[in-house]
Amino acid sequence: MENDENSNNIVKENEPKKKEKKGKKFKKKQKREEEERKRQEELLKEKEKNEIKDNEENKDNDKEENEIEERQNENEETKEKCEDIDTSSKKLNEDNDDNDDANNNEINTNSTKEDNKEDDEKDEDEKDENDNDNNIINDNEDEDNEEKEENESNKNDNINKLIKKLKKARKGAICQELSIREGECDYIVDKAQDIIKKEDSMLKISVPLYICGDIHGQYYDLLRVFDILKYPPKSKFLFLGDYVDRGKQSLECLLLLLCLKIQYPSNIFLLRGNHESEALNKIYGFYDECKRRVSIKCFKKITNLFNILPITALIDDSILCMHGGLSKDLTKIEQLDKILRPTEIPDEGLLCDLVWSDPSDILSDNFGENERNVSVTFSKNVVEEFTKNNGLDLICRAHQVVEEGFQFFAGMKLITIFTAPNYMGEFDNNGGILEVGEDLLCKIHVLKPNIERKGKRKRITELVN
Repeated sequence: MENDENSNNIVKENEPKKKEKKGKKFKKKQKREEEERKRQEELLKEKEKNEIKDNEENKDNDKEENEIEERQNENEETKEKCEDIDTSSKKLNEDNDDNDDANNNEINTNSTKEDNKEDDEKDEDEKDENDNDNNIINDNEDEDNEEKEENESNKNDNINKLIKKLKKARKGAICQELSIREGECDYIVDKAQDIIKKEDSMLKISVPLYICGDIHGQYYDLLRVFDILKYPPKSKFLFLGDYVDRGKQSLECLLLLLCLKIQYPSNIFLLRGNHESEALNKIYGFYDECKRRVSIKCFKKITNLFNILPITALIDDSILCMHGGLSKDLTKIEQLDKILRPTEIPDEGLLCDLVWSDPSDILSDNFGENERNVSVTFSKNVVEEFTKNNGLDLICRAHQVVEEGFQFFAGMKLITIFTAPNYMGEFDNNGGILEVGEDLLCKIHVLKPNIERKGKRKRITELVN
């Protein structure tokens, strides 16, 4: 009995499992049937589509055949019409041959007239177009000229304002230190650099003009020079270098000269001296002045300008000017045109000697050592041979303090000009300016130290022929 009960229980437990299996099989069958139905439906749809396409293609073919037939019929009709037209045209041509011969001459004359009229009309149109083009070009040129004039006037106004400002530094016997902004300094240096970089290493200048030597930051004395000899463009000036260092107002000296150069580029010329050098500026004061009054950036911009300054000048092929003097490496004037810029001043060689060398009365040889421990000294023989070989009348240089402001050498073949009177407040020297007239006749203006008497300043100059 127990075994029967157990078997019954097992049978009861297995019954739901069998039902589940049957249910799963039934579902699988349903899925298969559904998939087959879908396939059959898709096949039917594809067949229907293909039948529709075939019908459309057949219709198109029928249409094409009908169109071809219609075209053929039309062509036949046109052929018949053309034949009729040809026959009628032959008759007309036979009738008109006589008339054509008579009218050909008239037609030709009329055609030539019409052609001439067309040509005349074309010429007139071309003239009108050219006139319009010329008017447009002229209008554009006028606009460009107006813009240039406006820019030049604006530039001139700005520079004029700066020149007036720089002139106001002097009050009585005292010269004030101006407040110069960095933007003003940058503007002046940039404008001057654009002009100076276009000049040659050896300038060629015509007479008349004044030649000035070292200034060394003595701004008050520079203003005196212009007051006595008149500002450009009334007078033409050549400065031989050393505008900065030593003196208290190097910045004013340099900026005034650059402003005048911008305003009157053909009436003032600036050569490079040995103090237009970054190395010397850091020792003798100009670097410190720029750092205190404007900026180090502005100082660097100025040294870049120094590096492009011309080195020498030739006046009417007769007077050679430089800051220092002659060199072992210089035999012909043509070498001076080949000096490349921008450049720094080297420790030796041609460029070094042109801004550093000095004449010497003591030398027995042509060249000797220099007390400055830079460059060389040269003798009278060197000056005489060089001027003779190059067809020169005079060599004009600066670089040395001389008591009277000027000093001749080598039988008046060389002259030293120094324009800063009472140099550094220690030397009781005069300042000198060389005037070269139209006939190359030279005169020397002597600028004596300023003397205050009873609160008034006394300005003294002398002419030495």
